[in-house]
Amino acid sequence: MSFNSAIGAFAEGLLAPRRASASPWLTWYSTSGERIELSGRVFDNWVAKSANLLGEVFDLDEESVVVLDLGAHWKSLVLALAALHHGATLVSAEHDQAAEAQLWITSDPADERIPGASEILAVNPAAMALSFGADLGPVAEDYNANVRTYGDQFYPSSVTGSGISLITTSGQELSNAQLFAAEAQARGTILVRSDIPVLDLLPYAVAQWKAGDTIVLVDETMQVSDRLREGEKISHDYVLTD
Repeated sequence: MSFNSAIGAFAEGLLAPRRASASPWLTWYSTSGERIELSGRVFDNWVAKSANLLGEVFDLDEESVVVLDLGAHWKSLVLALAALHHGATLVSAEHDQAAEAQLWITSDPADERIPGASEILAVNPAAMALSFGADLGPVAEDYNANVRTYGDQFYPSSVTGSGISLITTSGQELSNAQLFAAEAQARGTILVRSDIPVLDLLPYAVAQWKAGDTIVLVDETMQVSDRLREGEKISHDYVLTD
């Protein structure tokens, strides 16, 4: 179905063409020494598991507002696309709509900004963390402990193209049709630093993934060596003015 249609499975249209690919889709580097490479197949698998969790535990739909209060990271990008499978609207913790969010996805489940009526999904960004840890609290769901138990495939329902997919930190609203119809020139393997808010990064990432590019996302404090650039075959650096 066309991305410009009134109704479609927009995230599915992005992921499906590279679902069987063993080539890198996203590679994450942290200052602690983690290097996590996700192929198109593995990234899609994580999105599917996460979408199944979000649907079964939180019953997300097109009326849902979701605060994605995580930094730019492979897990936050996975969860963003998982939420968009359901047609939810993604906002930052600072946005006015955060006060009415159905779900708050966070690495700090004790954050005092979380409204009492909001459900909480706690995410430990560490790659090998099999649970959130001792600070989960009494009401939050543990993403790390539970996501692996959900199905490897997700069968999305169609959502409206005019539905708002996300609101950037500058207040720009993007509909499903606008986000997933974005076009970009293929640039090869792109280096992105994680100091950009994930909701600002997502439109760029979607466009470059559609173009067939691979993204290497590095912790903002990490020193990027020439060896890393050569090993990952970096062809372009993302900058905020792109």
